[in-house]
Amino acid sequence: MNKLIAGLLGPLLLGACAAVPEPDAPLPWDAQVVQGQLANGLAYRLVRETSQPGRLDLRLTVQAGSVDETDDQVGVAHMVEHLAFHSRAGGDQQLRQRMTGLGWVQGRHFNAVTNYERTQYLIGPPAGVRQAPQALQALADLAFARDYNAQDLERERPIVIEEWRGGLGVAQRMNEQRTASQRTGSRYPGHRTIGNEAAIRSASLASLQAFQGRWYLPNNMVLSAVGDFDPKVMLAQIEQAFGSAKPGKLPSREQRELPLDDTLKVFRLQDTQSGSNQVAMLFRSHEPDSRGTTRAALRERLIDRMALAAMLDSLRRQPREPGVRSLIVQKTLIGEHSAVLGIAAAVEGQAHAQALQQLLTEIERLRQHGFSEADLQRERERIRRLGDKTLANTAPRTFEQWVEQLNNAAVQGNAVTERQAIAERYLDVLGSISRSDLDARMRRWLASPDRVLQVSAPGNTEVTLPSVAQVQALQAELAGRALGAPAQQAPVAAARPKVVMPPLAAAADITGRQVFPEQQVEHWQLSNGDRLVWLKRNGPEGQWLLQAESSAGYQQQGAPAWRLQMAAQLALLSPSPGMDPQALADWRQQQRATLSLDHQPQRLQLNLAAAPEQFLFLLQSYRMSQRVSVDPAVFDEARDEMLARLRSRPGDVREQQERVQRTLKYGADYWQAPDIASLEGLTVGQLSADWRRLSGAPVTYYLMADITPQQLEPLVRQALATIPRQQAVASQPALQQPGQRREDLAIALEPRAVLQASSFQPHAWSPEAAARVSLLRDLANQRLKAQLRGEASGVYRLRFDTELNADTQRIESSLSFTCDPARVDELWAMAQKTLANLQPDAHWLVAERAEFLRQEGKRRDDPQTQFKRLVLSDRHWHDPRYLQTQALLPEALTLPELQQQALELFPRGNQVQLRLLPSPTALEQAL
Repeated sequence: MNKLIAGLLGPLLLGACAAVPEPDAPLPWDAQVVQGQLANGLAYRLVRETSQPGRLDLRLTVQAGSVDETDDQVGVAHMVEHLAFHSRAGGDQQLRQRMTGLGWVQGRHFNAVTNYERTQYLIGPPAGVRQAPQALQALADLAFARDYNAQDLERERPIVIEEWRGGLGVAQRMNEQRTASQRTGSRYPGHRTIGNEAAIRSASLASLQAFQGRWYLPNNMVLSAVGDFDPKVMLAQIEQAFGSAKPGKLPSREQRELPLDDTLKVFRLQDTQSGSNQVAMLFRSHEPDSRGTTRAALRERLIDRMALAAMLDSLRRQPREPGVRSLIVQKTLIGEHSAVLGIAAAVEGQAHAQALQQLLTEIERLRQHGFSEADLQRERERIRRLGDKTLANTAPRTFEQWVEQLNNAAVQGNAVTERQAIAERYLDVLGSISRSDLDARMRRWLASPDRVLQVSAPGNTEVTLPSVAQVQALQAELAGRALGAPAQQAPVAAARPKVVMPPLAAAADITGRQVFPEQQVEHWQLSNGDRLVWLKRNGPEGQWLLQAESSAGYQQQGAPAWRLQMAAQLALLSPSPGMDPQALADWRQQQRATLSLDHQPQRLQLNLAAAPEQFLFLLQSYRMSQRVSVDPAVFDEARDEMLARLRSRPGDVREQQERVQRTLKYGADYWQAPDIASLEGLTVGQLSADWRRLSGAPVTYYLMADITPQQLEPLVRQALATIPRQQAVASQPALQQPGQRREDLAIALEPRAVLQASSFQPHAWSPEAAARVSLLRDLANQRLKAQLRGEASGVYRLRFDTELNADTQRIESSLSFTCDPARVDELWAMAQKTLANLQPDAHWLVAERAEFLRQEGKRRDDPQTQFKRLVLSDRHWHDPRYLQTQALLPEALTLPELQQQALELFPRGNQVQLRLLPSPTALEQAL
């Protein structure tokens, strides 16, 4: 399925091509792609890409997914993907064992994924092209061996159930409702890729093998390869691995299309834990195939995209009625010929009737008047600009771009053509597209008699669904009226005063300087108490980075954390007195001078980035943020939104879970989320006073910019050194309390247990120790998955995270997984034992050190990483030595030190665990 969002037209120009022998022949494949078919029908696409020496990426796409299952095969396509790794291809070892025996790690070097329409197997062997024969044979065996047995199925079945269990939740429930309404009458709603618990438990070995035998045919597969290889050698290796597979006759694919009728259907989409609030009308239809690269096909696609973009622009220009927040349109392609056009109105509060009225009015207005000549010219110019930009881009595709292009081609059934050729052809047909073409396309979409009305409301909000007769009567009434033409200009808001930044103050002083020539770093002390730490090189893509941080975290005595965070967030949206908040937001957007807030318990941090020519605007934007009070209008809007959310979702499970977890971990709920009474009693004056105290704390600036001291000094002296500061704010990091604790919380709406555990170990921070912890994190995840998933077949989703926190001087670790509630004790004990016995060995270290060296080479060239290390170094030592010593990090990866540090990752004495268990209602529904 491909979603085409109006306005995002870039994908139009990402194909490619060359000269054509006939007037309307398809464009040929990019000359860098070696493509064809084996005698058995297996399609292959090969790209030699040498920018990353030795690297290899292989992807086998099987054009079969869950929608291709028969009625008695629910969830089987996905289970085949799992069981394929149990195949032995006539040998003694399962394929997963064979691959891990080669040093390949699942998730890093090999993986697989299934959706409605296809299954993909991915391998990127760590030794690259040297392991191409083994990787190709593994893919062929995954596809064709089919010699897994009943014992393998029973071993894997609990893992698939846990994958299903782990995916449960509000997002899953709302997605199921959307699919059931959007694709009503089709096979899709009843064939979710993961299936359901009953289907997973009852799936038979014969059913899996039948599905694989029916669809896993070489003439139903595409093999894509990108890497540092000789295409002739690679093709010979493909023939060796895949050539003996027998082709077969493919079944019909009509089940992939939507069956249409001529009725209107009305659906409610609602969940107690969801905040979705909108009304949408869907128009379902079958469309002629416009895939391919002939001029006729590209012209059809261009009409589609221009009409869709013009609809979106038109809807956005229309004045919105009270209760309507926005109007949008999007189009979804399903199967080969089915499409769904969705036009939606976002609702404020309970104004669903008003939103439906405007939604149907704007649809009828478009139907009556069509597009204007200005709409056509706007879309033509947009396509022309994108085409010209593509023609001017002569840079070769990167390794990652080639992988993406071949993958898209395999999924969509397209050729990969040269970018310039496809752009030329789009531009060639652009002039033949008229306003009547766009009008006809839009009216064809809106004339579809197969319609679906979706009405969603947040949480427990009461909403009355309109009947089909009521909607049809409203449509008929609107069709009988002569509606005014669509507005050609967006509603003009009251004229906003032009944003004029106050002039910079008379320069203050730089009272101290310290130079570190080897690291190209300078420290400046400013007269207002602030500091500047300056790394003399540019940031990513030539930008200049500025990070401003102070001790004004949100964990302080005398003020709730939520209020301090709210004060900081709203202050950054607030202008100086007399200035309009939206005008300031527009100015920041135009000048690319936006501020990003990262508010932590012990630190307030603002992140800014700009091109060198925008740096002054960046400083002005930051300077204003430090001197404002919270704007009353900004305050009212934010408070009203928070109150509406609290009232619509009084039993939010996630909020209850997080509150209990904070209390359990830290000894008290330092956050103390606001209740309705607290918000109703809150004043803008309180938040302004909070912000004055937060913004008054002295700041350390971290600057990454290739600029001369002569250029930088006047900017710093005027824009930064003149900001008045007060005393530092006393805030503290959130620290887990010592000791073992556990709490069970039986409120979940899903029939599963979610275990969340954490622990800590005091440990002095150093770059070397932090690197060791990072490596051990990956080892711990591998071992935990091997035990809890591989051995016990008890989990699917598991995450272990650990870091050496420079602020707390602790190794802080967390573990989470979902499982059957009946097995949580067993799996928790297994996890504890695995982590307590975690010991790296020499074989593992050799492979990990090689990978570390490869990644570290990238990190030293990465400006963002170097900036982060500058900050860490200054916080810890008040100098930039980390930039000098980072070259020695690999030497710290010694086996004795890693083995010692492994013992400190998850100490039992400080383990705290929260178990989120099913509510009694959830347990009853699961029976």
